[in-house]
Amino acid sequence: MLKYYLLGFTVVGIALFYAYVADPCNKLVRMEFAERHPEYQIIDSDAYQGSRETVRCRISYRKPDSDEVHRQVWLYVNDGKEGWRFSKVVAAKTDDETP
Repeated sequence: MLKYYLLGFTVVGIALFYAYVADPCNKLVRMEFAERHPEYQIIDSDAYQGSRETVRCRISYRKPDSDEVHRQVWLYVNDGKEGWRFSKVVAAKTDDETP
């Protein structure tokens, strides 16, 4: 019975690892955002809508000396040859988190 638990755990671990590596919102959007805006503090990023060809990545960040949380949605396109590449910013929003 223990071997089935270990097998199940291994399969789930591999699936999660693949999802992390294949998802451009985990590494790619953070890296490219940091290159474009090195002084901004990245708070969070995640994928919220996608397919095999496109994915929308939400990224939340703060500008230096500001309590406002800014959010953008970046569109990534997978052309099948070069992998995921940034296409455009499709939405932007600002939230004031001051009490």
